[in-house]
Amino acid sequence: MAEHSISEHSRDLSKESAFYALAMVFSGMIQVAFLPFISRYLTADAAGELGILRILAEAIAGIVVLGLPTALIRAWHRTTQHRAVLLRGITFPLIPTMLMITAVLLLQGFLKSFLNLQHPDYLLHAILLGTGIAYVQIALSIPRADGLAGRYLILQLIRGVMALGLLGLLLYSGAMDTIPSFMTARWAPSFLIAGAAVVLMWKKTADSKKLKDSEGLTREILGFSLPLIPATLSMIVLSSADMFMLRSIYPDMAESGYYEWASRACLVLMPMILGFNMAWKRFIFRKKRTGGTLAELGRAGLLFMLLVNWGSLILAMSSPWIVPLIGGGQFLPAARVLPTLAGAVALYGLFLISQTGCLLTGQTRFIAGMTLFGAMLNIGFNFRLIPVAGALGAAFATLGTNLFMALSLFWLGRKVFPISFFVVVLTVLPPIALGPMANLSSGLRMIIVIAATLVTVLGVGYLRLMGTRLEGSAFDET
Repeated sequence: MAEHSISEHSRDLSKESAFYALAMVFSGMIQVAFLPFISRYLTADAAGELGILRILAEAIAGIVVLGLPTALIRAWHRTTQHRAVLLRGITFPLIPTMLMITAVLLLQGFLKSFLNLQHPDYLLHAILLGTGIAYVQIALSIPRADGLAGRYLILQLIRGVMALGLLGLLLYSGAMDTIPSFMTARWAPSFLIAGAAVVLMWKKTADSKKLKDSEGLTREILGFSLPLIPATLSMIVLSSADMFMLRSIYPDMAESGYYEWASRACLVLMPMILGFNMAWKRFIFRKKRTGGTLAELGRAGLLFMLLVNWGSLILAMSSPWIVPLIGGGQFLPAARVLPTLAGAVALYGLFLISQTGCLLTGQTRFIAGMTLFGAMLNIGFNFRLIPVAGALGAAFATLGTNLFMALSLFWLGRKVFPISFFVVVLTVLPPIALGPMANLSSGLRMIIVIAATLVTVLGVGYLRLMGTRLEGSAFDET
């Protein structure tokens, strides 16, 4: 019976990873599909303004979401009062939402000046997008907690199709200005899908509504989630400081547009990264029932990083062809930014794996502390590098910060999730080298791609042979 349970849970991890990866693939395709619209309808300066509004929305979302998605998944597996978990997920974000609306409206004049916004009235769209993003993350975390990866995939597919269709309709009809069209095409479907997810899970939790509410449930959820807010905000600072500072301290506003274009191109790597991360978190919170050895856990993480590094290398090596093909001459300078950003995204994948030890022990304060320190470090890097190299300097700042955070969290979680230092070094070297390698001749780049593909195939095959299914002796939570 126990062996059957272990095998079943292992299949769940593989199946859910595949579903989430498919959802992220489609989301990434939608984001990449936005690039031709950006190239046609926006100047580089306007693309930078769109990027700054998007990042402001993500900052709002980081506060409104209250770190709840991971906490709700954890609570779902620690109680049978699932309706109570759903209700808390819906109601907890209401107060921070109102606070964010008030703060943005009061600071409207400051934000216009600091961010060099041409149209401060567009801030309303940033508020709506931020709130919509937060509620999508919260609402869809409940189906994830229940293992409904297929439903998650369907909802994300609908959201993506609606976003792209609405964008095309708004731009071709001229119903509103271009930047509001891009923003509306994202926040309107987000609210609809969040509502659909709540309705779905409201019906599925009907049986648990009769159970007596636990007095400690609120304390348990917030005790786990609130320390993640600084981590979430710090990650937003990490992803937004470069854009904010490009707009505020670099004289050429087009540089922020090149950075925004390259950032969106890197979204093609996120399906693999986020898909695995979503399934990985649910798995480690079920680990007492699933079982598995630390060695198997480490091999699964290494297999993931081999694939991420390979994907980032393909994107970086092909950047001299991708940017002219999709972005045209106006966004050609983005080709020098894209390889370094691709390496930074690969190191972000390593950062997600590095959190495993802290998540297993519930020490989310360590994640918060390291990401907060990383955010401050990133700001310092940007102050030093942006005046010298513009968008490329911002990309290097992100690369260095992601490297620091990943190594720091590996060290803090080493007692629970020990990783060989030699393996970590081999994992981080390729992303660091992507920028210089992308400047090589096309022939040399092709040789590198072929060699890296061969190494990846052999490495994945070896790791699968050694075992990455997380089966065997259970390792307990400390």
